[in-house]
Amino acid sequence: MVISEIVESGRIDWSIEKNASFWNEQARLDIEQILTRKENRRVAKNVILFLGDGMGISTITAGRIRKGQVNGQLGEDHNTEMEQFSNLGLAKTYNIDHQTPDSAATATAFLCGVKAQLGTVGLDGRGIRNNCPSSIGTHVDSILDWAQKLGKKVGIITTARITHATPAAAYAHVPERNWESFDGRNFNATHSTEGCKDIAHQLAARTPPIDLLLGGGRQFFYPTTTFDIEYPSQRGSRIDNRSLIEELWKGKYIWNMTEMNRFELGSSQPLLGLFEPSHMRYELNRSQSNDDEPSLSRMTEFAIEHFLKSEKGFMLLIEGGRIDHAHHDTKPRNALDEFVEFDNAVGQAKRTLQTKGALDDTLIVVTADHSHVFTMGAYSSRGSNILGFGSLESMNISDIDQLPVNIIAYGNGPNFNSPRNATYLYSLNTNSTDYRAPVALPLSVETHGGEDVAVYAHGPWSHLFTGTFEQHTIAHKMAYAACLGAYDTRDGCSKASSPHLISNSSGTASAALVLSSLIHLN
Repeated sequence: MVISEIVESGRIDWSIEKNASFWNEQARLDIEQILTRKENRRVAKNVILFLGDGMGISTITAGRIRKGQVNGQLGEDHNTEMEQFSNLGLAKTYNIDHQTPDSAATATAFLCGVKAQLGTVGLDGRGIRNNCPSSIGTHVDSILDWAQKLGKKVGIITTARITHATPAAAYAHVPERNWESFDGRNFNATHSTEGCKDIAHQLAARTPPIDLLLGGGRQFFYPTTTFDIEYPSQRGSRIDNRSLIEELWKGKYIWNMTEMNRFELGSSQPLLGLFEPSHMRYELNRSQSNDDEPSLSRMTEFAIEHFLKSEKGFMLLIEGGRIDHAHHDTKPRNALDEFVEFDNAVGQAKRTLQTKGALDDTLIVVTADHSHVFTMGAYSSRGSNILGFGSLESMNISDIDQLPVNIIAYGNGPNFNSPRNATYLYSLNTNSTDYRAPVALPLSVETHGGEDVAVYAHGPWSHLFTGTFEQHTIAHKMAYAACLGAYDTRDGCSKASSPHLISNSSGTASAALVLSSLIHLN
């Protein structure tokens, strides 16, 4: 029996699975692999946090099947890149004032190490949403700040706007996530008078600047009198008549992949790449067009190759931001294809680091900020198209209306009370990006889910990311692994932040001492 068939999965039929020996051998190899695993206690020279926005566990499962099926497999037994990581935990995502969270407060948790109120960015729990005075004196630094203070390169990559909730928490401090621009609608002169700045302004004016920024959202950096460089019919959004990039940005600015590919790797010049006026395009649309826009995988490869030329290492946040947007629209094809590309980026990172000999010195964490009310089921047969209907067997035909049952559905959203008649159902193209899955409760926009999210980790101190824990501890555990922030003087950290092995005894004692208050809270 070929080991790769068992361990690496990717089967195209399940005939081999009929034999008990198949499952026994697979289990034996799985145990053997776990027993040979050793804890990596190096100081993490590099840290990469992959954030799949809205990537709940049901999305991971459906995305795994989708990725396998795209590659001609059954899908269910496929192993994604993130699922091959050595350690796995669950993070509690609630905000201090909400049971089901949003991306702003969750990003503040996993980047800044504190839980906060829904809708607030880079503030502690005293900040109140849409209340500028409440934010004064409540700012909290992020792990990018901690890394930059020790001389590491820091960067943000996202397929959303660079000023959107998740990336904003790495550098901005606002009580309202929608204050992305001085647009007069969300952020206005009153807020400015009260002492607040919009998110785009904070990013452009930051000193020192973030070393690498790649994403969308260039409209928020230009006034309404400026036409977009790529789409002449579109304008900037700012009413303060300021062109932030020309006025404040201390580095090079690009807006297409050609310019990115020409940029000198290892250059000390900060780089800001904004590839769309708003969010970047969905991956399927991007891949089928001739637009000069990079994929998430390409941006990931570029960033790692660029930062690996730094002697002191780097901290990189990489967000697959549009999984979330597709779920809000109840469009599963886009959501799962965005997941597939996000997982491709994780694989690209592993391969690039391995090729450059830096994988063992890099902590990689893959997680989500929150889930969605996205479900899959219907007793569908093995290998059924994850985007379609359960196979036409008795368990997949509704005993109420005797019609096929969708594999994917949502708990709420904009496609409530969709028709249940044979003519309509058989007219649907569930593989289309325009197709909306059925929902149970009526809402104009589908909501987040409140359950725990998966946290996959590989590399130095990745064993800290096991069990069920509070989401804010992710920032602390990454900082502990890399000797950042409050953990820069822990046992095993050297003044020169070069990676080195520390003894098991001192490392374990230090981990227990520094992290006990965090872990025991759970």
